Amino acid sequence: MDTKKYDVLTLGAGAAGLAAARRLAEAGMRVAVVEARGRIGGRIFTEHVPLGNSTQFPVELGAEFVHGLPPALWSLIGEAKLAAYELEGGRLCFDDGLLKPCSEEQHDATAVLDEMTHWLANQPSDVDATFADYLRLEGIEAPTAERAAAYVESFNAADRNVISVAALAQQQRAEEAIQSDRIFHVVQGYDAVPKFLAERFIAAGGRLFLGKTVRKIHWTPGAVSMSGSDEAGRAFELHADRAVLTLPLGVLQAATVQFDPLPRQIMLQARKLAMGPVRRVTLVFQSKFWNEPGRPRSRLSPENGSHDFSFLFAHKEVLPVWWTPMPDAAPVITAWTAGPKALALEARTGENSAALLNECLTALATIFGVSVRALEGALVSWHTHDWQADPYARGAYSYAPAGARGASEKMTEPVEGTLFFAGEHTDTQGHWGTVHGALGSGTRAATQLLAVGHP
Repeated sequence: MDTKKYDVLTLGAGAAGLAAARRLAEAGMRVAVVEARGRIGGRIFTEHVPLGNSTQFPVELGAEFVHGLPPALWSLIGEAKLAAYELEGGRLCFDDGLLKPCSEEQHDATAVLDEMTHWLANQPSDVDATFADYLRLEGIEAPTAERAAAYVESFNAADRNVISVAALAQQQRAEEAIQSDRIFHVVQGYDAVPKFLAERFIAAGGRLFLGKTVRKIHWTPGAVSMSGSDEAGRAFELHADRAVLTLPLGVLQAATVQFDPLPRQIMLQARKLAMGPVRRVTLVFQSKFWNEPGRPRSRLSPENGSHDFSFLFAHKEVLPVWWTPMPDAAPVITAWTAGPKALALEARTGENSAALLNECLTALATIFGVSVRALEGALVSWHTHDWQADPYARGAYSYAPAGARGASEKMTEPVEGTLFFAGEHTDTQGHWGTVHGALGSGTRAATQLLAVGHP
């Protein structure tokens, strides 16, 4: 059993925990990171898949995109000497059995969000509503309202009847500031980012414990102990003066880690927020069947000149969003569903992986006018991770219900100079659910802790 006392214990080796731990270790503190999984990265989870041509492709099972130009994340990518490329290619829409380039009509969703932001700016500062209520209040006509609501639910893993328009407006402003309409891939795989952070943390003298599940945190001002068991069932206990806690919102809400005593204000704010469900499935084929010459075009409008796309939207389907790694030529396509549609898919497939795969192949067959059997024959592999069932995540990422926009900021308040909370759900800028939001929260928590100094 490790009997060493640390200055800081950091719970969680995701982006937030590693960012905080690196900052603290490089400031000269004795820091240990405790992670329940046998890997680092948290909700960054990359599987490197062979493509059959002596190359590997990084399939992202969790976070995938670098959204826009957030300075801290791009600075880290540069420091780690990683490569990144911007996604390119057309955007297709599948609607009423027709596959075609997305028209201006399909961009109504972002226009509604822009109008919502302007509307909110002219209201008293304490006004809030759910997005569904806003659509009804403003009398947005049904087709446009449905497209906007579907977009919000897919992007935020949220329920239109729950998510806050005040939070959405804050998110809109934050995204515009970093050009988040531009989307990038890390060539080496997103897992290269936490790997680099961990390397720098260890080089600064930090200690990384994997496969150690914390069950109880006992603390008094200036003293923290974490206890639990490792993968072999052996008990452990670690001690420090302070702790940075990056438990995902879903784990905090499930209370699978016992606090003694309970940080009541933190838990009260955590219960105000919501954790969104997501299901994503990545399929690897022998070739890009969707762009092969001579493909039947009976389901395509005459004006469509190319099947080679970056994003495909099928808003009326259970799997409403698809994307490829364009301009990377890998024969890979990812299906995405979130919010209520993710729950509907889960209800249809349960824990039956064959049923989930069949849903994906059937959807592709419908969209592209091919047979399921042909797709099955061309499929090389498929990859997914159930974040809702993952006991160390319990959901994909957070969002703020109506009336709860201030909860994240209140969760950033240190508890008696001893407990410091971080994670994407504690972002205060509007970057919830993003890697850069998580990184920023970890840096913020470390800065707060350093400002307190040694006990």
